[in-house]
Amino acid sequence: EHFAPPTLAMLSILSQSVALNAPLRPTPVQRAVSPQMADISAFGDIWGIEAKEAVFNAWDPEKPKDYDNFNPFERNMDGAMSDENGCFPGESRGYKVPNRPDASWAIMQEEAKKMEEIKKDPKYGLSGKPGCYSLKWQENLGAPP
Repeated sequence: EHFAPPTLAMLSILSQSVALNAPLRPTPVQRAVSPQMADISAFGDIWGIEAKEAVFNAWDPEKPKDYDNFNPFERNMDGAMSDENGCFPGESRGYKVPNRPDASWAIMQEEAKKMEEIKKDPKYGLSGKPGCYSLKWQENLGAPP
């Protein structure tokens, strides 16, 4: 019979013992990137004409619509407007009733004037682009923020 030299046998037993007693390290977990929503904190988190105009100006219709890239003036098939995530009431997952600004006749008249200017932007009335409304816009997105 052939036996391993005593030093080699001890080294083998020691290495097995160390491996069994080694502390278990947690396996690094790849966290999913959480969806982003339009940041309207500069507007006191009020979903008013100024916040909508900022989101509209940042909107890229060539990129897919998501919770941060959408046309806030676009309406769904029911004529509803979206919240600050681009979600529509009764239709999209995660719709949140937005914090709305104060309203009065005078404020509404000023907003109507601003809307006339916004409507002059070539991307205002776009449809059929990846960043435009469709019933399936949330299909590949995670839960809304």
